[in-house]
Amino acid sequence: MFRSFRQNSTSSSNTNTNTSTTMDDTIADFGQVMEIDGVEEKALTAKITAKNDQIGLGNFQNSTEFCVTTEARTLPEDDESVRAPVDIVVALDVSGSMFGKKLELCKETLSFLLRELSSRDRFGLVTFGNEAKLELPTLEMAKKNKEKALSRIKGLCTNGCTNMSGGIEMAANELQSVASPHDVRSIFLLTDGHANRGISDKNGIVELTKGCLGGGEGQKQIAIHCFGYGSDHNQEMLNDISQATEGGTYYFVEQDCDVASAFGDALGGILSVVAQNVSVNIKVPDVGGALGVSILNVKHDKAVKQEDGSFRVDIGDFYAEESRDIIVETSLSRKADDGNEVEVPHLEVCISYLDTIKKKLIKDKPVTKSITRSDGDEISASNAHVALQILRVQTTLVISEAEKLAEANQLEMARKRISEFTKNLEHEANLLGESNHRLVVQFKTELNAIMASLTSRNEYRMVGSKLMMTTRSAYAKQRCSKAWRPTEESVCDDYYRSKKKQALAMKFSKMGN
Repeated sequence: MFRSFRQNSTSSSNTNTNTSTTMDDTIADFGQVMEIDGVEEKALTAKITAKNDQIGLGNFQNSTEFCVTTEARTLPEDDESVRAPVDIVVALDVSGSMFGKKLELCKETLSFLLRELSSRDRFGLVTFGNEAKLELPTLEMAKKNKEKALSRIKGLCTNGCTNMSGGIEMAANELQSVASPHDVRSIFLLTDGHANRGISDKNGIVELTKGCLGGGEGQKQIAIHCFGYGSDHNQEMLNDISQATEGGTYYFVEQDCDVASAFGDALGGILSVVAQNVSVNIKVPDVGGALGVSILNVKHDKAVKQEDGSFRVDIGDFYAEESRDIIVETSLSRKADDGNEVEVPHLEVCISYLDTIKKKLIKDKPVTKSITRSDGDEISASNAHVALQILRVQTTLVISEAEKLAEANQLEMARKRISEFTKNLEHEANLLGESNHRLVVQFKTELNAIMASLTSRNEYRMVGSKLMMTTRSAYAKQRCSKAWRPTEESVCDDYYRSKKKQALAMKFSKMGN
């Protein structure tokens, strides 16, 4: 999931050049910002942090790292009118294996979901068994329509096999048919098994999803959130479906009690979207470039080199209070010919996006970061935030490596790889003085859970494969995609679970209690 885009001057095979028209071509040089209660507030802000603010010219280092951070604004907790309205269509598996408790829990969860939607939001429902069926067209959730939806949900029953492709296609067509759609549009796909009717192979369903949700000319993409219920679903297929367009997530719904809180977590996200189509442009300022600074590595799987030598990274949508970090490695500047340049600008960043609340396309002012390049060999202490983000990237890569080993039935090698990395993680965290940092604690806890799921081939197939996929994806995206467990002692159970996601995940987890 996490790849590094490393610049290599001797080979063109590593250079991914994009000459297509970007969002920057269609928006103003500087976007407007929203004003709430007399205070101006942007949907997103960007900043650059250097791993080391000062690196002497005599130091042995010839490169350094930066962290490009994009942070989303908050939303008032007590004012639903401020958030962007949403269009949601649920595609629910009603095949025979969903009979009984599974379907009843899903029906109850959908009833909870409806309660959280305002009259500005739209909701539709598609079911799929042997065939896909439109149970409820996409309607604004005024009182009368909400009552109609609740009644239809209560009458659902199971039927036959799993025509997942039909469910996705019908849900997509239903959303696309809305005359004046909202900017925030999502499909919730829940299934407990494997596709065995209609298009049933992974590549075929993923391509279908891209075609249905990718958005044609003048249309925006639709996010799809996939919920794999139980241990028998195809996690690779559901994860790939969720990645077919920007903004989707894959949830492993391990237990019956997880269904409601997983839906609550996902709903909390889409009810707090503040920005979409976020693009980060990263370049070396002219002054730094003249002194030999160049981008060596952009550690993100969406990094694309542009014709002018800059890099563009598309990072999807943002929920309120979320942040994303991109690690960038550059070469260090040489000494200026006149010997006077000490503060040397090494990196410049500009973000562009759609503000979903203001309904404006925004291109923000560039942000620049300099490094002190004085004489001598001194080097300042490493910045803890940058170091932690480097550890996050490394953790993501290690999980990916262990996945490949496990898939090759080398479970002991996979456990060894994770065990060795966990020891190194503890060592690096101790050096930083961050061994008790919430993120470090979460890394260690989840890595240990993954190791425990690699004890046998059956345990890996039933739990480990799904746990590794959701964990890796969560770290790569810096976004929580798991259910809330009410037995957990910590209120802040996941570092990447935003306030709105946490509130609804907790609320839904108490369903029926």
